Amino acid sequence: MTTFQVRPAPPVLTPVLTPVLPPADARVRQPVRLGLQTVAALLALAALCAGAILGSLSVRSDAAALRVSIADRAAVAADLRFALADLDAQRANQLVPGHAADDPGVSVGNRLLALITAQQRRREISAALRQLGSDTTQTDRVRSLLDALGRYDDAGGRTAYVDEQQPDRAAGHPPAIAVAFSAEAGDIMHNDLLPQATALSRAYDAQATAAAHTAHTAAVHSLWTVILLGALALAVLLWWQAELARRYRRLLNPGLALATAAVLAVTLAGAVSFHSAATDLDTSVREGLRPWSRLAEARAVAADAAAAQSRWLVTDPGAAAQQRTRFTALTRRLDTLLAPSGYATPAELPAYADVRTRYGHFLADDRHLRRLIAAGRLDEAAAVLTNVARDNVAFDFWDFATTLTQLAAQQRSDATDAASTARSALDGWPAIPAGVLGAAALLVLAGARPRFAEYR
Repeated sequence: MTTFQVRPAPPVLTPVLTPVLPPADARVRQPVRLGLQTVAALLALAALCAGAILGSLSVRSDAAALRVSIADRAAVAADLRFALADLDAQRANQLVPGHAADDPGVSVGNRLLALITAQQRRREISAALRQLGSDTTQTDRVRSLLDALGRYDDAGGRTAYVDEQQPDRAAGHPPAIAVAFSAEAGDIMHNDLLPQATALSRAYDAQATAAAHTAHTAAVHSLWTVILLGALALAVLLWWQAELARRYRRLLNPGLALATAAVLAVTLAGAVSFHSAATDLDTSVREGLRPWSRLAEARAVAADAAAAQSRWLVTDPGAAAQQRTRFTALTRRLDTLLAPSGYATPAELPAYADVRTRYGHFLADDRHLRRLIAAGRLDEAAAVLTNVARDNVAFDFWDFATTLTQLAAQQRSDATDAASTARSALDGWPAIPAGVLGAAALLVLAGARPRFAEYR
């Protein structure tokens, strides 16, 4: 076979690949879709930022309002109520001392302590009324208190003037006119002053409770708002990350990844901070405001009981029986108010037990006083009522009232400290979420920019 008989090999044809482009309308839709995704991510970040900022501002403001309601309103009103009741007790005590029945040269009882304490209580009342007078919502009550206080001071002044006209009288036997003026002052105290002061105190207690409820509700709402908006923002960013990875064959967009981490950080920090604030606000009410409110009322009731007790020696038999009945009713109320069940923490039980022990001394002195009065031993009864020594009413009531005041102050401090801690849980807010999420928005734009550039 010759070379001319060999058939040449056919040429190898190389196929030419023509790129398959998406339709023109699809190429137009791609940047539009990318733009919508960018806007959706920015809106999710903005919603989370707004929720975190508004929530933190609301909780911090409400926690501050709670602290002010307790420290500057409710506490002052409670102190006013106690000071009024104790003022009446001290002015009643001033009529008891005198000389011994069988020896005019021997003084019985201690008038000086009652005078000094009454002056101190009167100053406290004036200071409290000045402070509460700045609250325009309680102007009518404060004006009524000032009016009744003027009438009470007038009756008390006439009592003291008449009593001073007979400086050499026997203990427990003040002038009848002084007793009448003292009874008039007592009626003003119990019919006008104490009811108005009680209403004012309860109004501020309700205001503080409402402020605590508002702050706690705001913290819980903010907690769930941040969680839900944070979850939404995370879902949008993660979905967009997956879309970009599928469409552009890139496993990770650094800008979106960092923005996602920022959203996660703000969401977790917000959840922890708002939960901590809500817990502290609940503690403020449960372990501070509620027990303090009971103890503050107990202080006023105890002073009112002491005032009823002080009038036994200087009133007619019928009025004395009425005062004893009043004393019994008030001490029954005290038994309830001083019970720690359901209000005291285990760590506070010893303090409550100490208060009740001192309260028991006061009740024991009362029983001793009743026995002396029943036996007609007025000199000894006047000494037991007004002298400053252990097993005497004046000392044991002071000891009981002082210890009770300290426990009430501790409970009030627990309430205000917890409110301050709730506010401190959001220190740095709203600057932190605003800054972090603002940076996250810039990262979103930076992550989307290279994708937009591919369509130019």
